[in-house]
Amino acid sequence: MRMKKPLACAISTAVLGMASFALPTAVLAQGEEADEAIEEVVVTGSRIARASLESATPLQVLTAEDINLGAETNIGDYLNQLPALGQPLFNRTNSNFDINNSGVVNVDLRDLGIERTLTLVNGRRFVAGVPGSSAVDLNAIPSAMVERVEVITGGASAVYGSDAIAGVINFILKDDFEGVELSSRYEITDESDGEENDISLLIGANFDGGRGNATAYIGFTDQGAIFSRDRDISRIDAVSPAALNPRDTTLELFGQVKPFFSSFPLQGRFDAGVADDQGRRLTGFNYTFLSDGTLVDSFDTNGNNRAADGFNRSAFRTIAIPTERFLAATNIHYDLNDNVRAFFESTYSGIDTNAVLEPFPLDSDDVFQENADGGIPLAYENSNGDMISHPFMPAEILTVAQGNGIEGVRFRRRIAEFGPRTASNERQTFRFSTGLEGSTDGGWLWDASITYGRTTQSQISEGNIDTTAMRNALLSEADPDNPGQFRCVDAEARASGCVPVNVFGFNSISPEAVAYITADKSRNATIEQKVYQLNMSGDLFEMPSGPLQIAFGLERREEESRAINDTLTVRGLNSGNITPNVQGEFDVDEVYVEFNVPILSNQYVDYFGFGTAARHSSYSIPGVGDTTTFEGRFELKINDDWLLRTSAARAIRAPNIEELFDPGTETFAQVTDPCAGVTNTTPGTRAANCRSIPAIQSRIDSDPDGAFTLTQTELQGTGGLQGGNPFLFEETAETFTLGFAYTPTNLPDWLGATLAVDYWDIEIEDAIELVLRNNVLSLCYDDPDFQTDPDPQCDNITRFPLGNTQEGALDQVNAFEENLSSIEAKGVDVDFQLSFDLDVLGLPVPGELSIGTVYTHVDDYNIVNAPGARVDIEDGEIGSASHKWNSNIRYNWDNLSMQWQVRFIGESRIEDGDIPSSGCRQRNCFVDEIYYSDFQLRYRLPGSLAGANLELFGGIENVFDEDPPVISAGLSDSDTGTETTAGVYDAIGRAWYLGFKASF
Repeated sequence: MRMKKPLACAISTAVLGMASFALPTAVLAQGEEADEAIEEVVVTGSRIARASLESATPLQVLTAEDINLGAETNIGDYLNQLPALGQPLFNRTNSNFDINNSGVVNVDLRDLGIERTLTLVNGRRFVAGVPGSSAVDLNAIPSAMVERVEVITGGASAVYGSDAIAGVINFILKDDFEGVELSSRYEITDESDGEENDISLLIGANFDGGRGNATAYIGFTDQGAIFSRDRDISRIDAVSPAALNPRDTTLELFGQVKPFFSSFPLQGRFDAGVADDQGRRLTGFNYTFLSDGTLVDSFDTNGNNRAADGFNRSAFRTIAIPTERFLAATNIHYDLNDNVRAFFESTYSGIDTNAVLEPFPLDSDDVFQENADGGIPLAYENSNGDMISHPFMPAEILTVAQGNGIEGVRFRRRIAEFGPRTASNERQTFRFSTGLEGSTDGGWLWDASITYGRTTQSQISEGNIDTTAMRNALLSEADPDNPGQFRCVDAEARASGCVPVNVFGFNSISPEAVAYITADKSRNATIEQKVYQLNMSGDLFEMPSGPLQIAFGLERREEESRAINDTLTVRGLNSGNITPNVQGEFDVDEVYVEFNVPILSNQYVDYFGFGTAARHSSYSIPGVGDTTTFEGRFELKINDDWLLRTSAARAIRAPNIEELFDPGTETFAQVTDPCAGVTNTTPGTRAANCRSIPAIQSRIDSDPDGAFTLTQTELQGTGGLQGGNPFLFEETAETFTLGFAYTPTNLPDWLGATLAVDYWDIEIEDAIELVLRNNVLSLCYDDPDFQTDPDPQCDNITRFPLGNTQEGALDQVNAFEENLSSIEAKGVDVDFQLSFDLDVLGLPVPGELSIGTVYTHVDDYNIVNAPGARVDIEDGEIGSASHKWNSNIRYNWDNLSMQWQVRFIGESRIEDGDIPSSGCRQRNCFVDEIYYSDFQLRYRLPGSLAGANLELFGGIENVFDEDPPVISAGLSDSDTGTETTAGVYDAIGRAWYLGFKASF
């Protein structure tokens, strides 16, 4: 059992001590001062209570009405439509191929990364939903329990601690609800798929004469699957024309070449050829089977000359992952006396998702590796020690392979006998926060709380193979005890149930063999979070212009995460690369103080003052240790109409558990060797450093052209690990905001308007990012001190030694998380709201019309992955459009309300890793701007029906059925299975929904 640290004990004792002090006290009627204290609001971005939602920090408030009219069953899907948010790393339509996180929904303020957005519930942290990270899965937050959502921009680490770099999203839950609300909703797309059923019950009541309130929620949501085969854009495997020949600048980027089938077919593709002296396989020996079982010595992937031999993966892929959610939540408070309130809030979510992928593609290289040319051996020993050939290999393939002098026949085959691959995830999240809050007779406010959160994940991935079992099953012989039958050669394998596998032809693998070689992957993860808080705020003393306000407190946070894979996955033996377990923990003790200082009040201006905050944190992470963050803000309220505001902050983000403790996942992706092509006369530091490596110099000397020339095999892929780094330290951000809010008060009563404009600037130094493997190579070989004091990244590179057949070539290039990146983003937000009564204008239509527009302009967004690396220009790219806005036109009259929402995403550029931004206009690498329209109608029936007030609603999402831009495979922005960027654009199409809400 872990012992509580002193700070946690102190806060726990404070909670219990205050409770014991409060319980014996006589309960009196609420006094006037208490009422005033309760009416004060603690606005996100500060811990000092205020009389309004005005803030020196840019603040966007979304109400329960906004959320209802947004009509999304998942509040994360609603928030991700806001212009200030970037492309989410995970949502229901872009995570099908990330089997560990399929179906997760998170948010990403400013597109700076999900780890740089802090998510709170009632001002307190919420346990993560992604193992090893701080990213919250918004599936776990029930929309019906949310009173409002507050979104702030800029660093808020001085107030809330780590992670609040891009900003904070704070969900404020309903806590004084009275009555019963039963809601239900049904949705279906134009294509008659993707059905959604949602039902929920919200109950609330006061008790004990109004001293307490209990609000409870229970809900169930079932979102059906949408498959790639059911949309024209993704029905057939396709590729971007430009991806076929990146050097040809005339090829279209956003078109589709289709079919572009997989060369891993159902019937198998067999290579009986021979490699030339450059490691290239000679062509003309690609054997396969036609649909009637005929063996042919050619392979027509896409059906150019006959029926296609390739495989259409899109027939199995998924656009929208089927998701079931069960949610339950409570929010309870009870006034122990005039000055002390006890509270308890809890949330439970059970989320089941099931990702579906095409059947497993098996390459014989994964089974035999370097043995027998990576293929089925032409000759091997049977159980008697005699040399035999493979009993299922067609004679023609065997004869040709023997004639070509190779040792084995390589093959590629889609293991369709398994059926599609699936990844089912069961996630459960439980969180509670409990404590006491109250006020003193002097008007000071305090609260003490304990928050505990736990997320568990149980994942099963089916349709994978055990490579060891597959190797045993492929080496078979005639069964001497059963004439005409076959058995596995290895006696120990036979004892373990080995059944021979025949990979030659359609449906040739028996059910018994499938059962033997199947190896389902499993992953079990647990995330735990404990937070102890003690906060106090009040007026320190009176100044000429008002009270100097202060807030201060203590906080202790403990984070732990474990993600445990099955043994075969850890060893890379079930059709995948080595994937280690990731587990770790850390804790942090913090103390903070915040001041609000009035300078002028009703003198020259209504108000002028400044606020400041500072937080000192002590981390158990060795590389972080002690940190200090601070914030300063100025607020000038000229009159009731004009508010000017500015803030500057120093924020930090400590590394998370995955960044610290991931031992490294295996990769074989292609890298560019900076030494390739170097000769004895090539000038420059890089070339000199390359020649200083004896194996490279030896190869240059022996090369006919006197150059370090790589073979095709050496160019195709380089092994290595990508993982975390226990020596990471905190990244630091400098953030700045400047803006104004205009609320004209001299308008007639029937007209209301507000305008807010804010500039924001976020600069992150020592940013924690995985160093790209090409940048690892550049940092090493471009170092002028390479031969005497090489860059630390050189330790991550190994080359084949002198005398090896691949001498000098890259053997391993590892890449780890480092504090080497820098990020800068800046832009402008505009929020305009206008409302007016129609009848006052003389129009023949009664009621009120309101128009609201929020706009975000990203002016600059650059990332530098490592010193000396090229600048990655993100602003204007897909997912970080330079211009985005949402506009709502809302009409209300008596029991009727309607809303038309238009979402605009500006013209966006392809990832500059595909096409450099400098040549983008000439290459036409922009997708067009797009407008999405959503409509909703709500009507409250007059009177009551069976004692219930009934509200009916219905609507259309994507009214004009706007097609997403075509962004096909081969482009970095393409989400597999959707042929677009599904985290940004609507990959589903028009959908209709109906529902009701009954209030009792």
